Amino acid sequence: MIDLVLAAPDAPGEQALVVAAPGCGIRVVRRCVDAVDLLAAAALDPDVAILLTAGLPRLSAEAVDHLASSHRGPLVGLALDRLDVERLEAWGVRAVADGAGEPAAAWRSLRAAIEGAASGANGGSVKGGSRTVVTGVWSTGVWEAGADDAGPVDVPAPPEPRRAGHVVVVWGPMGSPGRSTVAIGLAEALAARGARTCLVDADTYAPSVAMALGIVDDSGGLLRACRLAESHGTLAPSLSGATRVVRGSWHVMTGLASAADWVDLHAAALDRVWAACRAAFDATVIDVGFCLEADDAPVALSRRRNATALTAVAAADRVLAVADASAVGAARLASAWPGLQAVALTADVTVVANRASGRRSRGWPATVRDLGIQAPVVSVPQDARALETCLARGASLGEGARRSPVRRSLVTLAAGVLSG
Repeated sequence: MIDLVLAAPDAPGEQALVVAAPGCGIRVVRRCVDAVDLLAAAALDPDVAILLTAGLPRLSAEAVDHLASSHRGPLVGLALDRLDVERLEAWGVRAVADGAGEPAAAWRSLRAAIEGAASGANGGSVKGGSRTVVTGVWSTGVWEAGADDAGPVDVPAPPEPRRAGHVVVVWGPMGSPGRSTVAIGLAEALAARGARTCLVDADTYAPSVAMALGIVDDSGGLLRACRLAESHGTLAPSLSGATRVVRGSWHVMTGLASAADWVDLHAAALDRVWAACRAAFDATVIDVGFCLEADDAPVALSRRRNATALTAVAAADRVLAVADASAVGAARLASAWPGLQAVALTADVTVVANRASGRRSRGWPATVRDLGIQAPVVSVPQDARALETCLARGASLGEGARRSPVRRSLVTLAAGVLSG
């Protein structure tokens, strides 16, 4: 007998499935009413098989990710139609059984899917280059009726999507070193060079991109994108509805309308948003907050205020570490540097000495090297008057201060980002 947790309250024949299970070698040890109930059952018995439907209440990408990473038993989806298959696969459920037929046929399909899932890496979920489907599910472009003796069929997974763009994260230590100024100016310069560019405001402490660009009707593009990724498991390639065009090829995904909304940004959904941005844009510039601490225990459905910064830095191709070009700015950067290195494991890191001016800034690169920071340093000069004028008008540097040395330095920095 196979012990199984059934999480399919939306299945029309759920009661019939339970009745037919013993005759098919299945023992239903628990029936779950929603995703929270399922996570509790999985925690009590990490080796039990799980059968869930795409319509399970409160099911999300984060819940499936948690099950796939922490549960040792087979994780199988029960698909009632083509849409169910697409949603389950988008969430990462690789073994899918056909639930559209009679209960006995559904259990036979399930047993075949469990055998396929159990043969995958980590037991619970099939990872790697193939997925397990069962005759009767959407695998060849049509919905086929399942045969009684249907078995698992290994279908090569589609090739990985082409890496379409760079992800550049603009980070900096505490103390308002000018992260948003650099992020906005860099995104504008990248778009001016013809790159399809998205600027994302992912600062969960002080979101400011919408205000700086004079965007009044801001409803939180990042929050909308995360909710789409959470509920559907994937995002449209164009990210339509979550971004808005500033001008030309420059798009903006605005941040939180209120900093208190950070509780709705989950790590699993954010990972999908960054992947969608990479696929949709030539360059994605993500403005994140200063804090890179893992502020919660990694439990199911935990809420982490720093998840945006942590996931963005981990996904970045390049990180621009912005610091004030002063002795205090160097000290703050050195204090936060170990935390950045612990997260930015694969990214190229460049230090941006912001507000550099006069003799005191010339020795700043040597100062940070003496503090143990071995990374290239580029300077962005001081031009407070131009920045204040642009902020008062809700304009970018290209709109309000084209001749500013700040703009010229960010244009040069953008050329290096594209060439790298």
